[in-house]
Amino acid sequence: MLVPFSVAEVMSDVGVWWGMGGGWAIDLWLGEQTREHHDVEVVVRRCDQAAVHAVLAANWELRCLDPPGSGWREWNGAPIEHPAFQLQARSSTIEFDIFTETVDDATWRFRRDGRISRPVSEVITFSGSGVPIVRPEIQLLYMAKSTEAKNQHDFDVTRPTLDAGAAHWLADALAVTLPGHRWMLAL
Repeated sequence: MLVPFSVAEVMSDVGVWWGMGGGWAIDLWLGEQTREHHDVEVVVRRCDQAAVHAVLAANWELRCLDPPGSGWREWNGAPIEHPAFQLQARSSTIEFDIFTETVDDATWRFRRDGRISRPVSEVITFSGSGVPIVRPEIQLLYMAKSTEAKNQHDFDVTRPTLDAGAAHWLADALAVTLPGHRWMLAL
C-alpha cells in the first residue's frame, strides 16, 4: 500500500479538501489491500483546481482530459468545466489521477446525476490509517455504473462493513440513477 500513502503525502501539502477515491478508497476503508490496482485516484473540489495547479505545477507533469473522451493533453491550469473532470499528476516515480467534484457551498453533487447530493461534510471520512477517503457508499455509487469484476469485488467486500444508514443511502441513490441495479437486492 505504499503508493496511496505517497499520494496522500503529496495531497496533504496541497492544502485543499481532498480524499482518496477509487478502489484504493475501498481498500483503505477495509484496512487491507484486497485486489490489484492499476491507478490511484483522489478527489478535490472543482473550485480548487487553481490551488492544485499552483502547488503541483513546479514539480509535476500535469495533464487533463478535456473534453471527456479526448486524449490526455497538458493542463496549463485553466479550469476544466463540467462534464470534464479528470486531471493527472505525473513525476518520475509516481502518477495519480485527480477527479474534480462538484461542491456548491456546503453541498456535494454526484457528477453523473445532480439529483444525488450530500452535505460535503459527509463525503470524506478517514481510514484507520488516517488517510482521507471518499465514503465507501459514495465510491460504490460511482463504481455501480460498470460491470467490471473489480467493482463487483469492491461491493462484495465492502457491503458487510456498511452501516444501515450508508446501505440505505446507496440503495436510494441507485434507485434514482440506476433503477433495478443488481446491488439493490443485497442492500
